[in-house]
Amino acid sequence: MKFTQEQFAELIGISSSSYTRIENAFQKPSLDTLIKISQNLKISLDYIIFGSESRKNEKSSKSDIIDALFIYTDKEKLSHTVSVLDKLIKAL
Repeated sequence: MKFTQEQFAELIGISSSSYTRIENAFQKPSLDTLIKISQNLKISLDYIIFGSESRKNEKSSKSDIIDALFIYTDKEKLSHTVSVLDKLIKAL
């Protein structure tokens, strides 16, 4: 898409140094960052997380999705998400 690293980092709302650390696998991106990357590159989160075109078209199992959440989500955000889901389940 002909973005520089700095331009793409700005587009997805992170610093260019964070972008470089993510690209070089020194830092894991947050789920929010993964979503922004997915939206701006117009590719699915499955493709970003699982990394292959064939996997992109397969239906992900629930365990694959849960694994990805644990790997790529900040633990505090994940805890909050679990709390919200627990409340929703109890409300049903």
